[in-house]
Amino acid sequence: MKKCFLLLLYVLVMCPALSQELLDIDEWQVMKVAAARDPFAKTNQFTINFANYTEEEWHYPLPGGKVISPFGGARRHGGTDIKTFKGDTIRAAFPGEVVLSGPYYAYGNLVVMRHANGLETAYSHNVRNLVKVGQWVHAGDPIALVGRTGRATTDHLHFETRVRGKAFDSSRIFDHESHSIRREVMVFTKQPNGGLKIDVSKDAE
Repeated sequence: MKKCFLLLLYVLVMCPALSQELLDIDEWQVMKVAAARDPFAKTNQFTINFANYTEEEWHYPLPGGKVISPFGGARRHGGTDIKTFKGDTIRAAFPGEVVLSGPYYAYGNLVVMRHANGLETAYSHNVRNLVKVGQWVHAGDPIALVGRTGRATTDHLHFETRVRGKAFDSSRIFDHESHSIRREVMVFTKQPNGGLKIDVSKDAE
């Protein structure tokens, strides 16, 4: 035990790069535990303070993309369709763990990620997925390439933001025109009927 402690101490003091990597891995493990937890496990409400997010904590999923079909509408669209060109790189919106990667019915090639902030994000119609189930990625990491697999008539990204499988309008979080995050404190409340209520709060977490 003493030898192990001395070895760890040597690594931390003599190898700062490696020690930082170890700290990063520990942080990932904490975030993985948080990502696996139901945000409504102890209460019917949780908060995300997007106002304090750093550049490393978020990324627009398809840089250069333009919305061609928003969430909702007459056809009850479950996500936001963002178009660029076939083969363009789709990036993780937040740090998280890949919980699904593969073909899934009308979605075509689909990637679903779970994040420590309580959200899930989905990216579909990809020509190719670049990540595997169980993989942990940073915000902005490449996760797929734009395509038209599944029920799609043009090359685009179908992007969804969810809370435990319940999709909501991603424009509540992202300004799709400026490709920026909305600097707001958002409160997510689970409704008695299973629905989701989203409010903007002036108070930080």
